[in-house]
Amino acid sequence: MEQAMTQQLWIYIDEGDSLEGRTVATRIVETLRAAGAPGVTVLRGVGGYGTHGIFHSDLLVDIPSRLPLVITCIDRSDRLQRLLPKLSELVQEGLIVLSPVQVVKVGRRAGGALPAHLTVAHVMTHDVVSVTVDTPVGEVVRLLIERGLRAMPVIDADRKVVGIVTDADLLQRGVSQLPLHLQQLLPNDDRAAQLAAVASRPERVGEVMTPNPTTIPATASLAQAALVMTKNDHKRLPVVDNEGRLVGIISRSDLLQTVANNFAISGETLSAEFVTATTVGEVMARDVPVVTPDTSLSETLDRILSTPRRRAVVIDQDRRVIGIVSDGDILRRAMRPVSPGLLQRFAMWIGGGTRSPELALALQNQTAANVMTSPVITVTPDTPITTAIEQMIAHRIKRLPVIDDQGRLVGMVGRAALLGALLSNER
Repeated sequence: MEQAMTQQLWIYIDEGDSLEGRTVATRIVETLRAAGAPGVTVLRGVGGYGTHGIFHSDLLVDIPSRLPLVITCIDRSDRLQRLLPKLSELVQEGLIVLSPVQVVKVGRRAGGALPAHLTVAHVMTHDVVSVTVDTPVGEVVRLLIERGLRAMPVIDADRKVVGIVTDADLLQRGVSQLPLHLQQLLPNDDRAAQLAAVASRPERVGEVMTPNPTTIPATASLAQAALVMTKNDHKRLPVVDNEGRLVGIISRSDLLQTVANNFAISGETLSAEFVTATTVGEVMARDVPVVTPDTSLSETLDRILSTPRRRAVVIDQDRRVIGIVSDGDILRRAMRPVSPGLLQRFAMWIGGGTRSPELALALQNQTAANVMTSPVITVTPDTPITTAIEQMIAHRIKRLPVIDDQGRLVGMVGRAALLGALLSNER
């Protein structure tokens, strides 16, 4: 792969700079990490002065300490350019510089795609929203929708993890009639109606949660976290300390983001010694639901609901990929504008409910071409695993159609398969 253009970011601030009660340095580092920067270094000066002209030094004890800080990282130019507006908001007093660099070598510690020197604590999400067994189900649904989450740990008075409540739990227990990702797409009035209906339910979280969920220690390796997720088909794991108390949560996306960062700058690919598979073709699924552009919307939705992937690939008569359709695409595009009540019933249908004659009539002239996403990000069977991961992370998508050299559909690959491919002797 051609080496990506790289730049070095330099940010000069004072160690005492703060914004909304938190140090600017901490917020900058968190912003860079969340965006996928491969590594960030914070340098603390022994002395210096900025545009204000006041000299600060730890060599002179009679001058108050507000020493200069330099925050620097090397990353791909496109990512750094996208981050500049956010970084400029954080650095209200200071200097931001970008300089071109040539990456000559990227030396890695042992561990392959999932670096052995990193633990779960290094990549997990620390700011975790949690609930207790006594929390009303209406409150947990509200939190999940507002935060854009799919699951939430359940803790006791000592912050020990006693359960987890997921989208699937809420659907299976009859608390919700609609998956969370579809509820989040509803207009405000319809979403409020959904929340009001759930708020009136008497159940508490302890009645609907999955008890004693699988957890992972904060000190565990990333390879161990990947193994547990793959073995149990979990998308995320609550992270606990030595006493079993909740300290974070780690997801497939966190692990794949780390892999993408690990190989982003140099353009390297994985060697076979580190992985069970090196290319997409070795792990892709071949049974992909397909429709054509003129497939009716009702039939398209039936095809989508027939698979846990909740997607269908749109192909032409030669099986060339021209689009992709998800249940969310249908809800966003097929029924706008439409009366709020009908849209909510349509969302229920997408969620597995009944199809009313009124809905069938409203959709009778709609086809897959009206709602598909096009063009589509695709990969080939020969695409390296790491390149596929980078594509998923960069475009924030969960699945990639796999095409041959003529653009014809041959399979599909998702996050779970790519994560499993990163495991070798840890199995």
